[in-house]
Amino acid sequence: MYSRSSSQHQHRAGLRAAPRRQYLPLAIWAIWGSILAPLGSAHASEEGAKKDETEQLAPVIVQSNRVPVSKTVMSGEELGRVAGTSGDPMRALQSLPGVVATSDSNAAPAIRGSRPGDNAYYIDFLPVGYVYHLGGYLSTVHPELVKQFELYTGAFGPEFDDVHGGIVDISLRQPRNDRLGGQIRVGALGADVLVEGPVTENQSFYFAAKKSYIDLLIRGKQTDKDSGVIYTMPKFQDYQGKYSWRLNESNTLSFHATGAQDQIKFTVPADTDMAIQDPALAGDSKSKESSNTQAVVWDNKLNARVSNKLAVGHMDSHSKGKFGSAADADVKVDNFFVRDQLRLRLGEDHDVALGTILFAQKYKLDLDLLDARCTEFDPACDLTSAERKKFKDELKVNYAIFYAKDRWQLTPELAATAGLHFTRDGYLNRNYTEPRLGLEWRAFKNTTFNMGWGKHNQFPDGLQVLQNFGNPKLGHMQATHSVLGVSQALADGWSVKTEVYQKKFDNFVIADPKLNYVNGGSGDASGVELFIKKDALANAKLSGWLSVSLAKARRQNDVTGHEFKFEYDQPVVVNLVGNYKYSDKWQFGAKWSYHSGNLFTPVVGTGTHPDGRVKPIYGELNSERLPNYHRLDLRVDQVVSPTLSFYYELLNAYAQKNISGYTYTADYKKRRANVELGITPNVGLDYKF
Repeated sequence: MYSRSSSQHQHRAGLRAAPRRQYLPLAIWAIWGSILAPLGSAHASEEGAKKDETEQLAPVIVQSNRVPVSKTVMSGEELGRVAGTSGDPMRALQSLPGVVATSDSNAAPAIRGSRPGDNAYYIDFLPVGYVYHLGGYLSTVHPELVKQFELYTGAFGPEFDDVHGGIVDISLRQPRNDRLGGQIRVGALGADVLVEGPVTENQSFYFAAKKSYIDLLIRGKQTDKDSGVIYTMPKFQDYQGKYSWRLNESNTLSFHATGAQDQIKFTVPADTDMAIQDPALAGDSKSKESSNTQAVVWDNKLNARVSNKLAVGHMDSHSKGKFGSAADADVKVDNFFVRDQLRLRLGEDHDVALGTILFAQKYKLDLDLLDARCTEFDPACDLTSAERKKFKDELKVNYAIFYAKDRWQLTPELAATAGLHFTRDGYLNRNYTEPRLGLEWRAFKNTTFNMGWGKHNQFPDGLQVLQNFGNPKLGHMQATHSVLGVSQALADGWSVKTEVYQKKFDNFVIADPKLNYVNGGSGDASGVELFIKKDALANAKLSGWLSVSLAKARRQNDVTGHEFKFEYDQPVVVNLVGNYKYSDKWQFGAKWSYHSGNLFTPVVGTGTHPDGRVKPIYGELNSERLPNYHRLDLRVDQVVSPTLSFYYELLNAYAQKNISGYTYTADYKKRRANVELGITPNVGLDYKF
């Protein structure tokens, strides 16, 4: 019932790897994912462990020199100026080490052998309903509010949620307290506004809201020339608000409210190849998804050695969608949460954190679905021939996490971290106790070696554990992370970091004819990464980074013994990001991306379904690879005045024809390539008041 990621709409409820994704438009799979992944997020953020360490407690001896394993820290400003992002820092995550690009239209990161839905996202200590609109086109986070991003790609500490992918930990800045002001940003798809300022000497606030207007500019129905799908432009909106009240030197209360909403509508005509192949897809489809969070956070510094952070809140989400005759679903979730984090300074070189998160969840489900039981372990996924199932009920679920983390500075050069993470799953009636270990050795003044090891678990996708649809006796997916790295700080803001990692997975869910699903899959991922970075120093004109990853990832069906490459296996990934500050008024940027082509499962022949339709016969799972991907984006930032600035972007500047997949004719005898984004200009403005 409980699901691990706070990015609820990215879940695919076991359908994420269905081969039909190779030729269905992204918008359709965004719908399919949202209505079939109802048992969505609830976890509150574990964010704050590092921030409390630096903001509320005196640092341990080498705190300023720490280079935690598999962690990349970037400012919101750095990521917001990456070319091709429209100023959205979340869209720049794919240029960081450990991240595999999914597609031009999906910014959600796939991390080290895991899927985009296998990550957890946190904003200022609190859960968020989802962080990407429309399946990944742009984020729900206001760029001007982002202070810092922390990306954990492996062996992360016990203070984080139950996922085996990665952690995106977002810190927002405090509201301004000098005067009332704000900002208006206008981009290609929508516009947003920010208002902030003081209320009293010790109280201040901000409120930001974004709304699409592409649906107002392009009215009426449009037709996709490749698939024949008829659609209207999608709608989206979101908001973020914070009220900060500093009670005294030791106590601060903050009140938070966030929310987002997406709407999509389209029609698959009965005479299209898609509908002929799978008639259940034909007809009208629509989806409306929303999420809202309200919470209060109390920061309390009891003394120089003890601090506590308490959050109490409520998050609701609502997913309502129809997808042809294949699915009609209405899912409402209410989640009340309490989390508390206590930090103890036992000595100048000894720091302990204790934390707990408690959830009380209520689900209202009304499902009418064709249950095809599609998983990443089977290339065939036909909805029309699947059994129709219905489920209407209200369910209550309790979920709890407890953790302890001890960081001890053994010598001035050597620090060790030991942690324990305990999960109590009240729905599947499962307990997991997992150790997490880390070691940092500063061999030389500017050279640090680090290692990390830990066990991690992750709740299965929603439908896979639901009575009638799935198997409520499933266990969690499990993973073991191992990482070894070395970091070197150089002069003039340069740094180099290299890591070698391995992930071993177990208990992946596969389809079963008797039990619907069983834990019968495994896998592994390994690789080496290089990250060279030039910080944007005060008097420096050049900044940016080079990220190179060499990796491999695979899956195995332990029941049949069949082994295959993981869908997001990309042996080579390269990202080169550069920014040049010509003057206070002009800045130029570029991003060049390269990665191995995405894998797909080819159709090698045809047969006949019992109802007479042509049935595709698939070859070896993920046995073919698309041509290698590469693209150059350019950006110019112009500051007209202290209040007005513009950005100009040229996406895919040399018009590379990158192929995202193939579309098959109705008889599966021919296929044509689907080409991603061509050369595209983009412009936006930023007005501050």
